[in-house]
Amino acid sequence: MDGATAFATAAPLPGEQFDAVIVGAGAAGLLLACHLANAGWGDKVLLVDDGSHPLEQRSWAWWSTGSGLLDQAGSTAINHLWTAGTGWRQRMALDPYVYRRITGPELSAATDRLISARPGYGRAVAAVRALAPEGAHCRVVLEVPATGGARTVEIGARWVFDSVGPAVPPDASESPAYLDFHGLHVEFGTDLFDPSTATLMDFRTDQSAGAAFVYVLPSSTRSALVERTVFAFGDTYDRAAQSARHEAHVVEYVTTHISAHDYRVTGREVGTIPLQAGRPSRSSGPVIPIGARAGMVKASTGYGFDRIQRHSAAIAARLTRGRSPARAAPSHRWNRALDQALLHVIREDPGTAVGIFGALFTRNPARRILAFLDEDASLLDQARLFATLPLVPFARAQAHALTGSRPGRASAPTETLPQR
Repeated sequence: MDGATAFATAAPLPGEQFDAVIVGAGAAGLLLACHLANAGWGDKVLLVDDGSHPLEQRSWAWWSTGSGLLDQAGSTAINHLWTAGTGWRQRMALDPYVYRRITGPELSAATDRLISARPGYGRAVAAVRALAPEGAHCRVVLEVPATGGARTVEIGARWVFDSVGPAVPPDASESPAYLDFHGLHVEFGTDLFDPSTATLMDFRTDQSAGAAFVYVLPSSTRSALVERTVFAFGDTYDRAAQSARHEAHVVEYVTTHISAHDYRVTGREVGTIPLQAGRPSRSSGPVIPIGARAGMVKASTGYGFDRIQRHSAAIAARLTRGRSPARAAPSHRWNRALDQALLHVIREDPGTAVGIFGALFTRNPARRILAFLDEDASLLDQARLFATLPLVPFARAQAHALTGSRPGRASAPTETLPQR
């Protein structure tokens, strides 16, 4: 947890009781705190984070129609998206959607505003070492920094909302399927960008290590994040060997497709996003998974902010009505099968996978694409979209997914550095 937030900060007292403890102060934890505060629920809510991933180094992007509680909190709003591949390039108007990005400090500031009227909300810099459900409550074991070392503090909570999981390794590359991304923040000597237009996926980059694309998010007419992402699978992808090549491919994209040579690199964004195509972690009594652990990061794209926001709103609504939040997460069985199928194609035949993405973007309107990726498309729109795709490899992979073969299935992920 970084010091940018205005939560009251104090180590909890041994035996102290809370209405809720939120484990992890990334997107999932902060969004849930925002929605609980906005709903006026809970006299005592504690947000616990070990400080290993400062918010200054994090950002999240999503698309929405503007109805979400935090939809207006980010500084970036994009109305058009480019997609591209060998021999094609497509610019999409997003209406009624807007593509949005929020930085860690922006999310922190928005959280401060929403919780300022809730004096019982606080935070603690601590590591959660154990969650022990005991009937309708949960015992939470914390390791709290102290002079000369650390001390153990046990507290209690009616509900625990867990985005991290005690003692879960933070490296998403240990999952069988993940996104490996390497981005450069670049400033150019001349005006090159329309700040209202981003590049969502450009497949005109080296595909030898797996299906890969470049993402470009302008912050002004002369600056942008240029980021390359590879769909990676743990048993076939050597991340250490690819790291140096990643940056070389980003530089090649800048010179070849942005056609720029006068520029300087001002920063980097490097990390991984786990892709969980299997069943997410389940609730255990008073312990409720949130964020990636609840399956809110979409396995085929790595995007999760809007799904996390909607899950947070559903949790807050159920709690204010006196109902269990365990059933707040929607069922995604059909969509998990689709994600498993696409991951299987990406793994086994990256070239065909790139062709599927090309057909998706060139043969469908943006509204249908984004609704489908958000799992909001009607059955009719899904049928229309499927009719535009090369279905033989996709259908074969989906049959594997529905009958129990789960290639590319990831273990329960942590919320490490989800930029999407």
